[in-house]
Amino acid sequence: MTEWSHWRRQLRHNGERRLLVLSGNEDWAMTQARELAGRHGEARTLWLGQAPADQASCAIGKFQGALGREYDSLVFNAYSGLHPDAFGAAVGTLVAGGMLLLLCPPLREWPTYADPDLVRYVALPEQAAGLDSPFLHRFATLLQQDTAVLFWRQEAPFPPLPDLSPAPWRRERDRRGCLNPQQRHALMMLLHAARRRQPLVLTADRGRGKSSLLGLAAGRWLAAGYRVLLTAPSPGATAQALAHCDGPLDFIAPDTLLAQRPDADILLVDEAAAIPVPMLLTLARRYCCIFASTEHGYEGTGLGFQLKFQPALTTLAPDWQKVHLDMPARWSPQDPLEPLVFRLLALDADPITPPRKGELSMGWVSRQQFLDDDRLLQQLFGLLTLAHYQTRPSDLRHLLDAPELSLAVAFRAGIPVAAALLTREGTLAPTLAQAIWRGQRRPRGHLLPQSLSFHGGIEEACRFSYQRVMRIVVHPHCQQQGIGSQLLSWLQQGLQQGMQQDQCDFLGASFGASPELLDFWQNNGFAAVRIGLGTDGVSGLHAAMMLWPCSDAARQALPLWQGQFSANLAFYRRGLLRELPDTWWQHLKLPAPASTAARDSAIAHDFAFCHRDLLCDRPALVRFIQENAPLVPLSRHQQALLHALLTPGALPAEVARQQGLSGQKAVIQQCRQLLRHFFSAPSET
Repeated sequence: MTEWSHWRRQLRHNGERRLLVLSGNEDWAMTQARELAGRHGEARTLWLGQAPADQASCAIGKFQGALGREYDSLVFNAYSGLHPDAFGAAVGTLVAGGMLLLLCPPLREWPTYADPDLVRYVALPEQAAGLDSPFLHRFATLLQQDTAVLFWRQEAPFPPLPDLSPAPWRRERDRRGCLNPQQRHALMMLLHAARRRQPLVLTADRGRGKSSLLGLAAGRWLAAGYRVLLTAPSPGATAQALAHCDGPLDFIAPDTLLAQRPDADILLVDEAAAIPVPMLLTLARRYCCIFASTEHGYEGTGLGFQLKFQPALTTLAPDWQKVHLDMPARWSPQDPLEPLVFRLLALDADPITPPRKGELSMGWVSRQQFLDDDRLLQQLFGLLTLAHYQTRPSDLRHLLDAPELSLAVAFRAGIPVAAALLTREGTLAPTLAQAIWRGQRRPRGHLLPQSLSFHGGIEEACRFSYQRVMRIVVHPHCQQQGIGSQLLSWLQQGLQQGMQQDQCDFLGASFGASPELLDFWQNNGFAAVRIGLGTDGVSGLHAAMMLWPCSDAARQALPLWQGQFSANLAFYRRGLLRELPDTWWQHLKLPAPASTAARDSAIAHDFAFCHRDLLCDRPALVRFIQENAPLVPLSRHQQALLHALLTPGALPAEVARQQGLSGQKAVIQQCRQLLRHFFSAPSET
């Protein structure tokens, strides 16, 4: 302990960072962490999770507020939950000489610890009780395999500090303010793009100095008389850019920017991956933009910035430029902490390229196989990241710890070529199912039954069981060979044969409804039962839900559900879905409309007396009112209000403004009151 401060100075001299694991009870670990941070005399210490009363801390789930700053020490209290996104992002804020102090239970007990983060991977919090964590088992194993990690176990002496080789690391800025040749090249590219009014995308892992480069470039532009604005998901994310800008650089929030449209010659967008893709594209149409972001999914939309935004930017501005920084700026290239974090969170997971020809073999991959073969885990997780634009480090923990998940894989020559990630849903308790239908409960997960019940108006949906295909992916080297359809066919055959682990009523999927994906799922026998009324914030697409029936009960129910869906779509096409082109509708195969008076009446009743959704229920409410007279007559004003609210495409907030009501909530409550005129009393159930 007496050598601690000297050793920390040597770490900084070498440009390295280290991890010290304090394993024991929480009070002991927090006490030691506070003393270690204080012994080095640091003001720049970040506590994530529970902290001593005299220490400022940030909640694990609000880690984004700590980004954009630099710290000498990071205390990560894993007793508050090992949130993978928070862990990966926060480590990137540590500067050279920095220490990551990880507080955790004894390593052997950690996988069975009641980790608060586990509740994010189950539908109901009580389902996390008693769960073991393969993710934490793998995490602890990798920590113990790394020779650069220090361990201080309770009841044991402070660990000996390893000798550090005299390898000085210089962090000196040149006359432009850059730290290395890569930064100089990137600064030149930024200045050149602004002169030519070309969009530019600057990407890097954390600690490469991309935000400081934005500040340096902004200073040059401001000195030359340009009008420059800076936007980011939060003001805190701009700290480094503002610190490196010599001039008065104004920050403006993205939504304010879109609403007010201030004039600017150049717009800097930092942490761009945390901003929805449609919003980024709108900014790109209005301004000469410099976009900067990480691409490893710590921000809100993860790979959406790479897989969705950048191709769309090519359509908008084919001459856009891209610069990538991989040389660290906050620490030495010899730093051992960053490669450890990449291993722990599989941030560099990369699928092996399989052969294009050869026989396929299908099978399930278990969590135990992942623990026994980390190389297989890296290959499959890398493959799954290719399938979805919202991948983030937490998805690794979801894959390993979520009890309802299963993974079907197609192999060729022993190499994964395709994978389908499924989750079990449905068969909910009657009281919970009724609360979901009435809009009183919305538990995590169970996407298909909850949405079909509450949004789709199918009261019995929660009683059925589902296997939802969360992701299905084929390696790009082997696409257009029908492998995805073969994997789905294997799943369908297994379900029809009643494989015990997969018994369910429906195989289903929810996805962004592009024409190509609609064709893929329908060609594999899936039937559409719902289209989302709003668009996804990243893809800009409406969500489609499709089902394939596995049981006799499902085969009887599906035509009825489709008939009601088809009847509702006729209404939505005149309103909230009217912007979809005719060519899109040609890809959607639907039966004739076939709603039932009994279902419409149940929807109207529970809209009136409970908390069902106006926009989703509007087709059923219109049909109900056309077929039923109110028991208590409505005044002309009430009739006009009800007509206005039930008009296709009408927005409640606009109706409220026209009617002189306080807002959307008030006008929807008025609508509920008016529907009660059609019923004698609320149901006792």
